[in-house]
Parts: sequence; structure tokens; C-alpha cells
Amino acid sequence: MLPRRALSAAKHYSTLSTPFVHIPKSNVYRFGDSNKASPVFRDLSWTVHENEAWAVIGSGSGEKVTLFETLLGHLRIAPAPPPPGGLFPVLTGSGRDPFTSLALVSFGHHGRSGGGAFYDFSARYGAVRDEDRITLRQSMFPETIPQPFPELQLSTAKEEASKGMSEKEMAEFDALMETIGLYHLLDLPIIALSNGQTRRARIVKAVLRKPELLLLDEPLTGLDVQNRPTLLEVLRTLHEAKAPRVIIGLRTQDVVPEWITHVALVSGSKVIAGSKDDILPQIIHIDAKEDVSAIVLPKPSTQGELVVDLQNVNVKYGPRAILKDINWQVRQGERWHLQGTNGKSTYSPSFLLINKFIFFPPFLGSGKTTLMSLLTGQHPQSYTQRHLHLHGRPRSRLATPHLQSLTGLLSPELFDAFPRREGMSVWDAVGTGFDGGFVPLGPKNVGLGVLQPLSETDIAWRVGRCWEVLEALGPAAWDSDSTSVDTRAVAEEFSKRAFVDLSVGEQRMVLLMRALVGRAPLVLLDEVWSGMGEGMVKAARRYLREGGVGPEQGVVVITHWEEEVPWNIEEGVKRFRIEGGVGQVV
Repeated sequence: MLPRRALSAAKHYSTLSTPFVHIPKSNVYRFGDSNKASPVFRDLSWTVHENEAWAVIGSGSGEKVTLFETLLGHLRIAPAPPPPGGLFPVLTGSGRDPFTSLALVSFGHHGRSGGGAFYDFSARYGAVRDEDRITLRQSMFPETIPQPFPELQLSTAKEEASKGMSEKEMAEFDALMETIGLYHLLDLPIIALSNGQTRRARIVKAVLRKPELLLLDEPLTGLDVQNRPTLLEVLRTLHEAKAPRVIIGLRTQDVVPEWITHVALVSGSKVIAGSKDDILPQIIHIDAKEDVSAIVLPKPSTQGELVVDLQNVNVKYGPRAILKDINWQVRQGERWHLQGTNGKSTYSPSFLLINKFIFFPPFLGSGKTTLMSLLTGQHPQSYTQRHLHLHGRPRSRLATPHLQSLTGLLSPELFDAFPRREGMSVWDAVGTGFDGGFVPLGPKNVGLGVLQPLSETDIAWRVGRCWEVLEALGPAAWDSDSTSVDTRAVAEEFSKRAFVDLSVGEQRMVLLMRALVGRAPLVLLDEVWSGMGEGMVKAARRYLREGGVGPEQGVVVITHWEEEVPWNIEEGVKRFRIEGGVGQVV
């Protein structure tokens, strides 16, 4: 027998079932804006029924998250969805508070450097102090800590942990963690987890809060071919059981899962919602490879100077080998695709205790993140290798500030760590790329120089490079309809914007500019397209192919997908695959 309010709501709707989400042709405004202001979304009509599986598709993370935030009550809907059901008729009819029954997990920047502080993400590669020993269980799942061991609980999590879990809930938790490949990582320090593992843990944490609706923005980004089907099957099972219902956010270039039945396509201020078969044909895809197919690229020279020279490189933590006899050379002018999986879940945590430090295996993947940390010099064991030469010198003889200035880097870890301090402009963020630091310094905020002070000529060159990347990779390059605009004027306006106020996709583009601006001899691009819309991807690929990196630079692209590499085999791209710590050219 339905409650009286539920019966009243059911009579209000013309459909056979009460909708879960109901927005009948309304405008969406930011709080504080009048109805005469330009709306965030115009004429939004969106109804979600219980037997439907929805995906929200947008060209960038900002658009999708804004629609999700509309459901969370962070924006004003006018006119408001009518009573008695309101925005969430099913929840209202059952007497639940809709806005405490929803959860959003977005896989862009999530505040680790909130307040403008920088955190040392290189700590995951080696020695960590007491504050870095916090395990995945302690940090995210304190309610699973057995009550006889309160000393293991974090003070901030004791209230949550005191609630505990029933025997049935613990069994369900264990089964979910096993399925998603995280069960054996529960007692490993969270700082040692890979990017993909942390993403999956955040999804489980959100599920444990038992929301009625879970909003996931780009949950598949950064996951390899082996892990994506498992996660998708978990999400499908949860959605069908309404434990919880799930709406996923995807980019326009992402593959829509088979079990999705309906799509809300977000484009600017317009949202088109309907069945998957009706909406998907309306998506205009930008194929960056076809767009630049007419460009004839010379194959890289094999005579360039070595920028990376690894011979029989090994990384071990006690008896466990992370990298095994790695032999790899990268020369100027070469383009490499570094491949590897996210890793398997069968693992028993181990560590070494040395003085006051604890050394943990950094993650359970194929070893590519550890390999990358050797190339950047961030891994402590990079100093102890018999033959690890970077830019023609042993790592142990190359000062870290100098090495940072010789390496252009964009990775998920750097993206999370980069400071979002108030007052840092886009120009400031790009300018830190010359010296590889994180604080704007020097004349024109383009750095001070590492080995010697900058001359006026040096400063002028750096300023010119900033304008070049801002014009080539800025907003004027993202929109295919903006060919007639003044790119310099657009770049100047964009350069003044606060970095912290940019969308996830815009922040990633700025950090890509930062990685490329100094024309470093070695460029490392790890999951570089994550969070970017198709227009951004198109602009970035075009720039990389048309001279954004030159013959004096070696480039390594780290991605699970062949189509994300800007160059192909015919154009001379090489592949290095690492699996289980063993690497080989393929």
C-alpha cells in the first residue's frame, strides 16, 4: 500500500509510472541570477523513469557536472517542477529528502590541493612518514574496522566507524571489493594506490553511503580494456537493483555502454534527452586523425641524442620486484607509446621498515607509473641504478630542479597536485612550465632560470612561447566556428582568468600548455585527454602534429588506447609495453 503522498503524486503524472526525475521545460539559473539573466540551461525537459538507464553526454566535464549539480540542488530551476512530486517524485512520495539521497562522484580534480597548497605526489614512490601510512581501509572505509581495534581508527572517522556494519553488510562489502579488484588493497597505504584503483575505491565509498541515486562523471577514464567491462558490469548490476540507481557522465567521444537505454546530450545551454537510438545519431563527432590526415610528417631520426637511456634497470621493495631488467632508449625526435594495464587484484601487501620510514610498493599495476617516475627522477631508486641516464648524464649527477626544467610533464598525479591558489592566473600557471616549478616567479611570471639568470632575450623568448601555446591551445582553437575570431585577443582574455575557476577540461588544457611551453627535450603525456571535450582534443592533437613538439624533443604518450596517440605506426611512432614489471619494444 503506497503512502497517501505517493498515491497523490502518481495521479498527477500521465505516464503509467511515477518518474524518478521530472523537469518539465524549465530554465536553469545560478542562484542570485534573475529570470532575465542568461540561463545555464534553456528549455530543459528531462524525465527519468525507473525502468530506464541514463547517460549524460557532453563535450567537456564542465557541462555534464553542471547538469548533475542541477539535480543536486546547486542551481535554480524556473519554473520549479510542480508539486506534489517536485524534482524527484519517487523520493518525495516515499517521504525521503531528495537532496540527502543523491551522491556525485566526479573524476576531475577533487581537492587534494585545496586552499592552494601543493602536496608531494612523489611520496607514493618510496619512503613515507606516519601521515602517509593511512591505509585505504582507514581513509575511506573506517566502518569496516573491527571494533576491538579502535586504535586503528582515524580521529576524524571514529563517529562514522562507530556505526559499524552488520554481518550481511560486511559480506556485501567484501564481495563488491573483490569484484572490483580492491579487496587485497584495503590495508595498503592509500598514497600507494594507482590512479585507477583510487577511482574505483571512490565509487565503492559512494555506494556504501546508500544513496538513492549515484551520479558518476567519467568513471571509465584511465581504466584499461581489462578493467572497464568489470566496472561497467558492477554499475549495471547496482542500477538494476536500485542499490543505488546510477547515471553516468560520458564525453562525446566515449563509447556508450550497451545497457544504457537513454541519453541526455548537453551542448552549451541546450539539453536534448531521449532514447539512446534517437539521441546518439545527433552527436557530431570530431575525428582528430582524419582532420589532420593531409599533413605529411617526416619519420623521426634515429640519430638524435639520447634523452633516456635505461640499461638493466630494476626496482624492488624487499623481495617484490616492480620493474625487472628494463632496457629502453628514447632519442630526440622519437615518438613513443608506453602501454600497460591497470594491474591485477591478487596481491598481499608488504613493506620494509627502515629507521622512521616505511617503504611501500607504489601500486599494483603493470609498472608503467613506476617507470615514469624514474624518467622524471621522482623515484628514490632512480639514484641507485647502475645505468639510468637522463639527458646524457646519470640521474645521480643531475640536480632535480635542472631535471624538472628538462621535462615537460602532464599526468593525473600532477593534475591533482597542482595548486589551485587564489590569484594564480592562466598565464601564471603556463609560465611555471619553463622551470618546472609550481609558483609563478621572475619577470613577466615566466620563471627565473635554473642554471643562470635569464637575459632580456630569454625573457622575450619565454613570453613569446606563452602567447604561442595560448593561441594554439586556447579557446579560439576549441571551437570549429571560431576561424574568423582574433586569436590573440581571445588568448589575452583567457590568460587573465583565474586557474582555479576553470572547468576540469580547461585546467587540463592549461597544464598541457605548461608541459609544452618550454620545449623541454623530454615530454611525458600521461592520460592527457582525460576530461577534455572533443574540440580540445582536436586542437591539442593538431598542435602536437603540426610543430608543437619539434625534432629536438622526445615524446612519450601513456594511454590504454591506440587511437589516443597523436601519431601512428606509419609516421614512425614506437611502442614500449610493460607487463608485470617486464618491458619490451613491440
